[in-house]
Formats: sequence, C-alpha cells, structure tokens
Amino acid sequence: MVNGQHVVLFDGLNETEQVLKAIFEPQGCRVNRIRKHHPVDAVSSDEIPSIVVVHDDDSSDFTTNQPGWNNIPKIVIGSVKQAKRTNPDQSTRFLVQPFQYAELIDSIESLLTQPPSTH
Repeated sequence: MVNGQHVVLFDGLNETEQVLKAIFEPQGCRVNRIRKHHPVDAVSSDEIPSIVVVHDDDSSDFTTNQPGWNNIPKIVIGSVKQAKRTNPDQSTRFLVQPFQYAELIDSIESLLTQPPSTH
C-alpha cells in the first residue's frame, strides 16, 4: 500500500515522471520531479519524501545535501561505472541504465513497504 507516500524523482526523463505518476498517483502516492537546473521545482524544505529516485550519475549526493533526507530510501539510476563505486545499504537500490520500468516500480514498491530505517 503506497497511499499517502511521497516519491521524489531527481532529474530523469519526462517519460520516467509520467510512468511513476501513472502507476503511483492512482494509489494515493504523490510524485514530484526536481530538475537539477530548475531549483524552483524543489520540494519545500520541511517536506520529507518517502523515497527519492536519483536519475543522474553526477547527482547521487543530492539527498545528503537536503536537511532531513539522509536516511530516506533511495534508488539511484546510473551507469555501470557508478554502480561499481556505490556501496549501497539496505535502503539504497541501484539500477543500471538502460533499465526497465518494471524494475524501477518493483524497487519503489519494495522500499515503500519496508520498515523505516532506524539510523
């Protein structure tokens, strides 16, 4: 159940945003997209999302720079090179491009339903 959850997509393709909205918004989940070059799109600083999808190799540190976002589950979509450098914990998933939307949706659903991290 994802009702009341909030997914933030950082950068990524318009298509990814559309797919996530089509899948999750009918289930009562909000989906927002933040574009690296358009900070106006940013989520308000007091609003902490349930999960962040980072679709940009150069921006995987984005969530650590947001107040209160350090322990938010995240999915990083990037290159094989980035995947080898990443040391994810249980609340981080990594998808290598090209990825299938089914993989992304399964990862999001899995992270949304796991118990919150106690870090």
